[in-house]
Amino acid sequence: MGAVPLGAAAGRVASQYVNDAILLFDYDGTVRLGTEHASHYARLVAAELAPDDERAFLAAHAAFLAGKPTTASTFDAYDADNAVRRLAGEFGVADSVRHDAYVATRKRMADGEFAVWAPKGFREFLWSLPRTIEVALVTNAPASSLEPVVERLGLDGLFDHVIGDAGKPEGMDAILDELLEERAPDALLSIGDIPRNDLAPAADRGCATAYIDHYGRPWPRATASGATLDELYPFIHRWITTR
Repeated sequence: MGAVPLGAAAGRVASQYVNDAILLFDYDGTVRLGTEHASHYARLVAAELAPDDERAFLAAHAAFLAGKPTTASTFDAYDADNAVRRLAGEFGVADSVRHDAYVATRKRMADGEFAVWAPKGFREFLWSLPRTIEVALVTNAPASSLEPVVERLGLDGLFDHVIGDAGKPEGMDAILDELLEERAPDALLSIGDIPRNDLAPAADRGCATAYIDHYGRPWPRATASGATLDELYPFIHRWITTR
């Protein structure tokens, strides 16, 4: 687990009430949007294959990005990176080769080579939170790649904790322990788009969850669901003020 402190989120509004709640945000598909990098990642992995298989791999990935998955491995994928991972397994690409392609792609993202953006109004949403709310960003992405991208998103200084190389879902238990400390599980709301990684470990513990359902695949255990993060802002505000 790697941590990159980006300040104490001191710019948030002063609170008129005491609240020690924690918001735990996922990164890819939640806070950082854009799939240009995933197409590059897919090309690196597919380049390991024979020409016919390379074309089939890239066609399957493009179909997933278009919202029309054509293979069993991509039908259940939750994001563009996961689709690459699943296709690599289907086509027999060694996991070490795929992982190297992933790391190389993330380095290029950190260098500013791919289009990325934050959800609509997210910076303003974070600014609107009371200072007593603790805000964490937790991701499996390499910790070394996070700071420059978070800065490009205009979100630098707005998280109390930025944790990369998180090893979700297995690593979530230790992260939840660290964030909660002595607080009860219902002090934490976990927000993300991949239930297995972002939400299930928190729900198992008794934490609240907010699910970003990009592909119309309901997760019944979610406390709240929305197609985009900005749809969930009103719920998050209600959760903060009524818990």
